[in-house]
Amino acid sequence: MMALVTTADDTSRELNLRVNGTAYRLRLDHRTTLLDALREHLGLTGTKKGCDHGQCGACTVLVGACCSRPAACTSRT
Repeated sequence: MMALVTTADDTSRELNLRVNGTAYRLRLDHRTTLLDALREHLGLTGTKKGCDHGQCGACTVLVGACCSRPAACTSRT
């Protein structure tokens, strides 16, 4: 997964994501987690929400070649 983040305004950001080889452009609230972006905005429900805090590991996704918990994910270029 690759993300390019640009500032849109004070409450949202525009993100360009490439997930599983498909490019997406989203405008999301600053508080949206990677998990919620994947599940709620892209309809990719394979990643599960477990503890809702990113501590149990249920929400782990692969970012590039690294495992990442969506709650801790930062933008990558």
